[in-house]
Amino acid sequence: MDWNDLIDEAAIAEVLPEAYARYRRPIKEAMVRFLGGLSAEHQAGVIADQVSLAPEASASERFARLARSCPALHKLGQTLARDRRLSPELRLHLQQLESLPPSVAAPDLRDLVEQELGDLERRGVTLAPPALAEGSVAVVVPFRLRRATPGVPGEGVFKLLKPAIEERLEEELSLIERIGAYLDERCADLDIPQLDYREVFESLAERLRQEVRLDEEQRHLATAQRMYAGDPWVHVPALFDLSSPRMTAMERLHGEKVTDHGYTGDDERRRLAGRAITALLARPMLSTSPEAIFHGDPHAGNLLLTREGRLGILDWSLATTLGEAPRRALVTLVIGALTFDRERIGDSLAALAGREALDDAALRPIVDEGLRQVRQGRLPGLLWMTSLLDTVAQTAHPKFGAELTLLRKNLHTLEGVIADIGAERTWIDAVLLGEFIAQFAREWPMRWMVGLGSRTYGTRLSNADLAELALRLPFAATRAWLDGAEDLMRGTAGDRSKQS
Repeated sequence: MDWNDLIDEAAIAEVLPEAYARYRRPIKEAMVRFLGGLSAEHQAGVIADQVSLAPEASASERFARLARSCPALHKLGQTLARDRRLSPELRLHLQQLESLPPSVAAPDLRDLVEQELGDLERRGVTLAPPALAEGSVAVVVPFRLRRATPGVPGEGVFKLLKPAIEERLEEELSLIERIGAYLDERCADLDIPQLDYREVFESLAERLRQEVRLDEEQRHLATAQRMYAGDPWVHVPALFDLSSPRMTAMERLHGEKVTDHGYTGDDERRRLAGRAITALLARPMLSTSPEAIFHGDPHAGNLLLTREGRLGILDWSLATTLGEAPRRALVTLVIGALTFDRERIGDSLAALAGREALDDAALRPIVDEGLRQVRQGRLPGLLWMTSLLDTVAQTAHPKFGAELTLLRKNLHTLEGVIADIGAERTWIDAVLLGEFIAQFAREWPMRWMVGLGSRTYGTRLSNADLAELALRLPFAATRAWLDGAEDLMRGTAGDRSKQS
């Protein structure tokens, strides 16, 4: 089967903005190699799914159906479903991947559960089909416990791996890794940035392999419950002792996707968006834990507005941790921006990527552009940092770790969710700034009892950092004025040159 004849760049152009036109050809070649590398049976299933669509189906519909046919592409589609850089029609179709109607029959579901639990009557479990939803690798089945236990919810759900999903996913992920190596070899021919695509794709594949490690999800779920314990606005499902390596048993949450909230007032929408930002970004970022856990897949299908008005956070399979060093480097990066200190920003980026992995010549104009944005009034918050890191990743060839790469990816996903809730993009930085100030206020009394260089705080700012910041800010204002004047003179000289 020749996929070159079935996939054309014109279809890709329908869903990809003009700003990304240079990526149409590499995307086509990657898709052709991916689909052509699947087993004959798998390819036949993909073709059958496409044939089932109406002949007049749009390119967006066909790409969304393609994503549904392949677990790895399904997960990628969920990640991109709220990315506002894509066409609205494609996003709308991809959002259907966030929670699909189940395709596994009720008798088969019971068989799958009994394979993990044994006799359900003996375990006091009553299934309550049909299944609630189906994702890229698992299906969710509700159940009730017949014998009530104090402190344990009576309703739960089993998250079950779909039959033979491990083999199918492994086939696709092996292909994805090979495509990364192929793109590395064709950078010049395809006119794409010279990144280490193989490493990026291998990192992506390794993260997706965690999707079928439900024992790891259960460990993440227990950690998340401890982190959010006592939070009146966040609900992480309780973990039941009925779990197994291929099935997670947890509390059932009743609600709807946060993007389907039905609020009409701007204040209500911002309040809900603020809860999501605080829970998913501020809480782990400002945690005093040496290893803070971040939700690794914050698409709208995993975020519920519960009947009690709380934010329910589901699916912790792709959770990741971010240690002290990278979180400290991110804070230092902000200090460098506030004081217009190029060297401090460079040192922070080196701490995140490794100095030997950075192209200093490529880094300089990126840092200068970032500082120019700050001089023009942009807050050097998480959105600014992520934009800077994205540009560095594309041009300075860093070796950002998988955790930081996932955090950047998560922010792009969450940006789309926040916009679909009804809050403006800048609300992310506004909420994070407020949480940072509140955390600093809580730390203030303790700062009188610790050493000058101690950073044992959620803000990761030592007293020495604060003293240096207070001393440098007046000079930073002067530096910003001088750099701004230099920008103005350079612009004026450029205009004169054009006129002559």
